[in-house]
Formats: sequence, C-alpha cells, structure tokens
Amino acid sequence: MYNGEAFRYLLTSESKRSVRSGLSFTILLIYSTDKLGFIVQMDRDLADTVVKALFRSLRETDYVGWYLDGRIVGAVLTVLGQDSAVAVSGHIRQRLMEILRVEVRVEENRCLQVRVCQHHELEGIDTVPPSRL
Repeated sequence: MYNGEAFRYLLTSESKRSVRSGLSFTILLIYSTDKLGFIVQMDRDLADTVVKALFRSLRETDYVGWYLDGRIVGAVLTVLGQDSAVAVSGHIRQRLMEILRVEVRVEENRCLQVRVCQHHELEGIDTVPPSRL
C-alpha cells in the first residue's frame, strides 16, 4: 500500500497516461464518517480490514494507497477502454461491499463510505460531508 505522497504521484501519472492514451480510469475511495457526515480518522483495525478487502477485490493492474493519510483509502482502477470503466468499477465496488459486510462490525460498517469517482471529482473531497459528494 502506498503512502499519501506516493499514491497522489501515481494518481497524477495515471491521469497523464489517460490523457495521452484516451483510456479512462476510475478512483475508488473508502472512508469513515462521524455522525455529522464528516470524514474522520480510520482506526488501525478498520483500515487494515479495508486494505485487505481491497487487495482481494482488485486486479493486478490496480493499485491502493492513502488518498489522505489515515482518513481516506484510495484505489486507482485502471481500465482498458471507455465502455469497461463502469463495468469494472461496479464489479469491484460490489465485491468490496460484500467482503466488508462480513468482516466489519455493524456499527463501523454504517459509517463506512465507498465512492467511485473520476479524477476531476476529487478536488476538496477531504473537506466535504458525504451528503454533498
């Protein structure tokens, strides 16, 4: 798993590659929220469970890291073409949610958010309540 700095570097590189090749990619973000809907620090056990679930759900071409250290785990889902972006991210999100339903305590699962987005949708995500995402 990449730290925040390395993950953001890889995310920028993937964005540049996408522009050059015309092939898109999506980003999967997983974070925990408080009662007001703000993103909060993930405890170590929850973060470990989320990361392990991601590695079991992703393909070899995808990569995982901290989008925001300690708060938002990110995965870059590389894709082969425009048509496959929705299918790939939907399949991975569904598999991830199934794993997390089993492995995360109910009270933690209620606060856990999984979001699939495009690179341009990331700006300010660490400061916006999920109801506004």
